[in-house]
Amino acid sequence: MNHHQRGFTLVELVVAITLTGVVALLVYGAANAALATQTRLQETRLRMQSERAWAALVEDALRNARPARVYGDPAFILESGSDAMGLPRDRLWFITAGATPPLTADSDWEVVLEASQAGVRMTALPVGVDAPPIQLTTRPEMAGLNIRVLAPDPVPRWLESWTNTRMAPRAIELTYWTEAGPAGPSVYLALPLGALE
Repeated sequence: MNHHQRGFTLVELVVAITLTGVVALLVYGAANAALATQTRLQETRLRMQSERAWAALVEDALRNARPARVYGDPAFILESGSDAMGLPRDRLWFITAGATPPLTADSDWEVVLEASQAGVRMTALPVGVDAPPIQLTTRPEMAGLNIRVLAPDPVPRWLESWTNTRMAPRAIELTYWTEAGPAGPSVYLALPLGALE
């Protein structure tokens, strides 16, 4: 009886190692691509959540805009401006009642929405309280902000400036800008106290 045991040849061993290496590279590449896709999806989800939170905070503040408590005090100030490169750097100051945190309803708030070199930001200061302003949120990816308001004239028209600081306009249009131009469509909001002192 011949019990001859046959082993692997060197060629078979090299082919098996090569195939194992190719399979390992394919698995590593697929895992790496899946991880990169998951990271991009997570970043997109976080960016979209941040944009929605920003929009909700700005909308809440503007929808709760109110006249000043003392007759004759300003309630709504719009300052148009631009930087040296022509990007709009408008600034909006208004009084709001607030409804959702951090703008709680226990105080009126002086809110400033403006574009700066650090991006578009929104700050608030409680009225009648000795406290520093609160930086509510910032959108550093936005380089500019253009604001127009709807005048309460018999024939409504959009204006770049607002001179009657004791009353709010009927509606507001916010257009955010990157250095390349407008960033998406403009946001339109009706102001509930528009044209009322």
